Amino acid sequence: MEKGDVFALDMRRPEGKGFRITGAAFDPQMLRMERYLEYDDDGEPRARYLFTALEEGATDVLIRMAPEGGGEVDVYRQVTVTVGKGGGWFG
Repeated sequence: MEKGDVFALDMRRPEGKGFRITGAAFDPQMLRMERYLEYDDDGEPRARYLFTALEEGATDVLIRMAPEGGGEVDVYRQVTVTVGKGGGWFG
C-alpha cells in the first residue's frame, strides 16, 4: 500500500473463548488509527480497526486481548503492514 491509503483489519472477536479485545499497539509515526468498531455478522462477533498509512516502512500491528474476568493481556493477532516500496498490502 502507499502512504495516505486507508485499510481495515477485520477479525473475529475472541468472546467465545472467554476473552475480550483490549486494544491495538502499533507505530503511531507510521499508522493512524481512524476507528474501532465491534459488530455482529450473522451472529458472529467481529471487530474492525481502520488505519491510515502515514509513512513508508514496515511495522507490526498487535491486537491485544485479556480474559473477560480480568488477568494478563496477551497478543490475539499480529499483522505486519508494509507501506511504500516492498509490494503488496501486507509484508
